[in-house]
Amino acid sequence: MKILNHPPIAVSFENVEEIKQAARDYLNHFGNTKEEKLEMQRILTLAEQGDRDSHNHIILRLQHYFEEIVKRPVTEEILPHVNGYEGLTFATYGWGILDAVLHLSPWVEEVRISANRNVAYMEQGVKKFLSYKPGWREVETLQQKLTNTAGLSFNEKKPRLSGYLDSLKARLTMFTFPYSRVPTILVRRFTTPSFSLDNLRTQAFPTFDQKVQMLIEQQVYGRANVLVIGPMAAGKTTLMLCMLKLKDPLTEYITIFESEHEMRFGDVWPGEVIELQNVEEIGIDLAHCFKDMYRSTANTILIGEIREPIEAYHFINAGVRGTDATIGAMHERFPHKALQDLTDLVYQYGGRSIELTQERISRAVNFVNSLTYRNNGHRFIDAIHVTQWNDMFHRVDSVPLVVRHTATGEYEWTGKKLDSHLTEYMCYVGKADLDVLRELRLTDLGRQL
Repeated sequence: MKILNHPPIAVSFENVEEIKQAARDYLNHFGNTKEEKLEMQRILTLAEQGDRDSHNHIILRLQHYFEEIVKRPVTEEILPHVNGYEGLTFATYGWGILDAVLHLSPWVEEVRISANRNVAYMEQGVKKFLSYKPGWREVETLQQKLTNTAGLSFNEKKPRLSGYLDSLKARLTMFTFPYSRVPTILVRRFTTPSFSLDNLRTQAFPTFDQKVQMLIEQQVYGRANVLVIGPMAAGKTTLMLCMLKLKDPLTEYITIFESEHEMRFGDVWPGEVIELQNVEEIGIDLAHCFKDMYRSTANTILIGEIREPIEAYHFINAGVRGTDATIGAMHERFPHKALQDLTDLVYQYGGRSIELTQERISRAVNFVNSLTYRNNGHRFIDAIHVTQWNDMFHRVDSVPLVVRHTATGEYEWTGKKLDSHLTEYMCYVGKADLDVLRELRLTDLGRQL
């Protein structure tokens, strides 16, 4: 690509807006030939969709233009914590303050932008703020750019948007007036560099220790049904992805249901995956999705998050179907209360009685893996429970197998054994290793001849 041979001209600008306009004019009219002009327009289009390589190309072009052609280096702070040319690129053909925040660290996992409020973000589980308040017009402009990138509609008649930004691998949620008082943007992305249980155990803040990892692996190999619980941003989705990656891509079929596609498991696992989402706008509701899940002959069914009664109902239905493994996530802070909350949701949908509902739950859920976090960003498993039916009180109980000691951080095993039927199922229907379960002292069952 040729460089324009402008004679050096000293130029003065009155304010930042004039600098931005000069940058736009230069880039929009860049090139001496049709091919050069089309190439620049392609780069600008990709930049507006979040492409980092295109951003870098524009940054270098602008630096050359202002320093070598107009002899007026950009020293103003266009956006916080980035240099003038990065800020200029983000503000004109990028996503403005959103790009600036994401530029801070690869560990920025969530960004919240609202008109006339300080920008907030979460980095490695710790909430932080920038001393930058975008105006109403700035946030609305950014919303329009993100709407175009997501390929969805968003306006006052449809003031809520939930989508996905592929370039960031991030979930996008936006609100505007009259649904919200001020225009608001929430972006949440995965920051885990690679999804594996080994990574979670060996990272700076371990999610669990070696023995707990061994138990989680046997849950997966043994085709057990697992409910993963924890508060928001505790790492539920990451743990479920790590568990699914243990599945054999040559023999397993996985079906995933989410309200919106977030996990994108097919991008990181080479096996057969059907990923479904709720699309109410075209008449595909939850009931349709679950019918397709049951018809997909999946070995494993995963429900991304159980929020509504219908999701809880079908999670239990999937769990009692037979030899399939079912995994689901639910917002819940207390592992000993998770089954009661699940009972409440299922019963709301149409349970005949509390006792019957709990009896089905005792068969549908084998393990409850509980996650929590600390204010220093440490996310970890604080307990793993096993379910059992209580014949005396006619209810389902959640019994701890292992609990993390609050003071020492060590995992303490309670001595509780797995039911013999569950052990046989995991080892002889699934492929759990009986020797590992015996090493964890979860069974005394001998190997069958």
